[in-house]
Amino acid sequence: MLAPSEVELFRVLKDVSRSFYISVRFLPKRIRLTIALAYLLARASDTIADTNGMVPRLRIAFLTQFLKQIYEINPANAPGVAAFLEKQAEGPEKTLLLNIKRILLSLQLIAPEHRELVAEVLSHIIHGQTLDIERFEMRGGTQKLPDDFSLVEYTYLVAGSVGEFWTKVCLLEWRHYSNLSAAKLLGLGREFGQGLQLINILRDFSSDLHEGRCYLPVGNLEEVVADSNLARAEWERWRQRALVYLGSAWEYVNAIRPPLVRFACAVPLFIGVHTLDLLGREARFRAGVKITRSEVKHLVCWAVALAWLPFLKSYIGRRMFRRAAGGDPHATM
Repeated sequence: MLAPSEVELFRVLKDVSRSFYISVRFLPKRIRLTIALAYLLARASDTIADTNGMVPRLRIAFLTQFLKQIYEINPANAPGVAAFLEKQAEGPEKTLLLNIKRILLSLQLIAPEHRELVAEVLSHIIHGQTLDIERFEMRGGTQKLPDDFSLVEYTYLVAGSVGEFWTKVCLLEWRHYSNLSAAKLLGLGREFGQGLQLINILRDFSSDLHEGRCYLPVGNLEEVVADSNLARAEWERWRQRALVYLGSAWEYVNAIRPPLVRFACAVPLFIGVHTLDLLGREARFRAGVKITRSEVKHLVCWAVALAWLPFLKSYIGRRMFRRAAGGDPHATM
């Protein structure tokens, strides 16, 4: 068995996430493969976790074994995915699972210290995915997260830890990655990831509720199930929290020095801010709210400007945050 070439890996990456592909394809070579592999492994574990045709305990058992193979890099002993493939429709996720053993083998191509960080972040992500299955599928009926701490914990495990991972990898590779301390930057990176995950939760609120999942700690779950708009105040409270997190993301992007990395971080930040703006203008919850491809291209252009013309950051910040955060990203902090 041979590890896939970088071209093959990025073809799979492009198919499973066009928006993330936009960012990662332009990263410097010293971190590009590490970031791409971590994303593909996380996406594979997410695909397994979401395979509802398999009973929960089997998915949890697979995720446990999958994490073990990430630590050991022994794809020959990786758990078989045949049963999961049978439940997958034809498409990018199925292709990803078909190539999972080869992707695991690709971990041998990155530096040992990078592999340690990949294993560390996947342990957080898989912990979050396992909690998700236990909380929402093994108890029966519609369930909610019980309190603010549980939601903050979840956003950290599945996304905030990714912001930390990204930062740790970059700190290994650039002595002067940022003008901030490592501790400060790690905190901002963590909140960057949490903000992006909160956006996903807010965007998918109505569809998740329909499937028996309420990530928001609402106090009147039965009434909210009957009329999701009764959760508007709680939903808006977390939209404001997401804006606070994206304020941290804005500080993060402007604190890092490598232009290509700044560009890669600015793209999801700008998409996130624009998405929050769209969500906030919806009178009622509905599925499928997202920005168009032409809008993404427009935001990519602004990310290019921020990356190579940082003296424009005040103007760009006001423009990006104008509707969502009152014209000033620091107003969210």
